[in-house]
Amino acid sequence: MEKMQPGDPAISISSPKRYPGLLPTIGFIVLYFVLQGLCTGLIIAATQDGLATSATPLPISIIFGLVASAVVQLFLMWLYLRRQGRMETLGLNDFGKIPLHKATGLAILLVIAAMGFNLLYANYVIPGIGMQEEMAKLLAGIARTPLNMAAMFFAIAIAAPLVEELLFRGLLQNALTKYLPVWGAILLSSFLFALVHLQPYAIPGLMSLSIAFGYLYHRTGSLRTNIILHMANNSFALLITQFLI
Repeated sequence: MEKMQPGDPAISISSPKRYPGLLPTIGFIVLYFVLQGLCTGLIIAATQDGLATSATPLPISIIFGLVASAVVQLFLMWLYLRRQGRMETLGLNDFGKIPLHKATGLAILLVIAAMGFNLLYANYVIPGIGMQEEMAKLLAGIARTPLNMAAMFFAIAIAAPLVEELLFRGLLQNALTKYLPVWGAILLSSFLFALVHLQPYAIPGLMSLSIAFGYLYHRTGSLRTNIILHMANNSFALLITQFLI
């Protein structure tokens, strides 16, 4: 990976005296998972009487918990990011430092490479084992009502890419570049991104896609581009695996 040159937007981000700091970043990551547990627990507790009559199955309660926690997290992060030009610093206000057509071409190449790795890994390293089997089981247990499908789409294709890109690329990757070279920051943030999904077999696959996103962010300086790409990836995967089968 190329070395950052003076004048790159990421230089000001990674300055030891500048935002984002590692401790606030860790705090936001921990907060997200605390909110997930809290919101999901509250929704399950509020609907547990209905569970006996199948009014609100447990899988969709988890999805609604993810939706609620993401909304709260995004609101809190908006309060934090709206001050002192932080959104601009992370690259949320534009499509970055390289032309859009070049960024699009690079994104396509990186995603194809990550998908190629995932295909090889799934078929030759862990054949017969689903990389995200628990998530597949969770989604399979959800009735395909319009409300449930809308909640699934929002949680997986909208909220997750927004929160994950803000946390693991915008904040964590940039914070780590204060202490590590760029390639080290991308690798470590990608490993942590894969690890928090709590699916051991899926770690290499998730990490490969995260590395692609991390390198794209480094090259473009635009978190907006990453968010759009991540949304497109999750939307396509959800459409193919859940809505069209």
